[in-house]
Amino acid sequence: MKAFNTLLAAVLASNPQEEGGSRVIFYSGNDAEAKKTVLEVINRIGFAGVDLGRLDEGGRLQQFPGGPLPALNLVKLK
Repeated sequence: MKAFNTLLAAVLASNPQEEGGSRVIFYSGNDAEAKKTVLEVINRIGFAGVDLGRLDEGGRLQQFPGGPLPALNLVKLK
């Protein structure tokens, strides 16, 4: 599993509700049950989860340095 590692700590610690939506947390993994559990946690704490697929796909997008998603602060509108 890979999640919660594309936003800076200060952003993660702030209110996940922003401008009429929820701040996005990207996650990826190879185990469907683990991904379901992680998404439940993401939603429970007020963020919006975006599934990036398997680790060999989505993990690279989240990679720091080198991936395009680290520090990308998005809000999913309701």
